[in-house]
Amino acid sequence: MNILSLRRAWSTLMAPPPAELVGDLGASFVAPLKRVAPAGLGLIGLPRWHGKRFHLEGDRLVGVNLLRAADGSGGLTETLPMTAMLSASWADGLPAVAVSYAPDAPRPWRWVRDELRERPDGTLVGMTFVGLPGLRALGGTPFLLRRG
Repeated sequence: MNILSLRRAWSTLMAPPPAELVGDLGASFVAPLKRVAPAGLGLIGLPRWHGKRFHLEGDRLVGVNLLRAADGSGGLTETLPMTAMLSASWADGLPAVAVSYAPDAPRPWRWVRDELRERPDGTLVGMTFVGLPGLRALGGTPFLLRRG
């Protein structure tokens, strides 16, 4: 898998029911982002990004990003709260789980929207969009999330 193959497959993937995202989701990147993306995320506030954790609050899906402990102990720290709901994808207008951050979240997160869809093998494909003029039109940057 690489960026191009995930972008091509995006419109063929289905949005999972949001309640199925409850729990911890471990993240990974595809070529050519495997080395660049973790360093870039560290520069904008998510050093050692591990993935996402979701839970239900009533009928709302809410979550946080997870960071690996700096001491290498394997522990996880929660940061940057988010909400998620079914919505039309910014890429193709088809359903996706849209993950967004609060309007007062640190920059650039207040403008970021992650969209999630599921591959047949259960892996979640995420596309990160930046909702600023000119940047949203560039399309999403893909990443992968796996349950457990």
